[in-house]
Amino acid sequence: MRPRGNGDACPILNFASITRPDDARLAAFAALLMRTFSDPNSVLGLDRMQQFLAEDPAATGRNFNVLVAEDSGQLIGGSVFSYVPASNCGFSEYLVLDRAARGHGLGRKLFDQRSALLDRYANPHGHVRCRGLFIEVDSPERTPPEMLAAEQESSIDALERLRIFGHLGFKRVDVAYVQPPLDADKQSVDYLDLLFVPSAWSLPMGVIPVEWILKTLEPIWTAWTPALAPQYLSEFHKRIGSARLVSLLPV
Repeated sequence: MRPRGNGDACPILNFASITRPDDARLAAFAALLMRTFSDPNSVLGLDRMQQFLAEDPAATGRNFNVLVAEDSGQLIGGSVFSYVPASNCGFSEYLVLDRAARGHGLGRKLFDQRSALLDRYANPHGHVRCRGLFIEVDSPERTPPEMLAAEQESSIDALERLRIFGHLGFKRVDVAYVQPPLDADKQSVDYLDLLFVPSAWSLPMGVIPVEWILKTLEPIWTAWTPALAPQYLSEFHKRIGSARLVSLLPV
């Protein structure tokens, strides 16, 4: 990708959903993820994304999507996310941009494109819009210092990332979050927070139904780790307790 300074023109973007496991752009996107995130336990590998793209959404309970952004045929960013019909919610694992592509508002364009796709997935299930989107994000307080330092070089400062998500309308789900292992050779990750951004009409102020959370996480976690997902879901539910609503807090 050609370098750009702050005064350079904004890239001309083309957005595309990768639908085939053998799409060559998938390997380029997997490489971008590896360059961006310092902890391999938090990165889906190329083989897992290929596996998920080949799965039948009717069998897995989610529509898995890899959305990429290209400038003049060169991949400069993308997002990995799913639509879950049981909750009418989305779950996003990643939204990333190449370092040279940042600073032009492209993250917001990618966010908006992803939102439009989630609404499109919701339509056949009788919904005008997707209820909202969950994401995982590094907690500046709990992420190991060496990982925070590494991601300042490869990605973006954790506090700045939270500021951006807050600007986009995300709130923190007020329950301790532990990401199950993404693969057999990976470990769980306990320094992430779960965030949610609702559609404008979908929620009373400041709370989210527990049912939305659990019905969204179940197919996502089951895809990552079929054997361990029930245990992690049970532990997560215990941390919530008997409440039917969970608070949404400022990030």
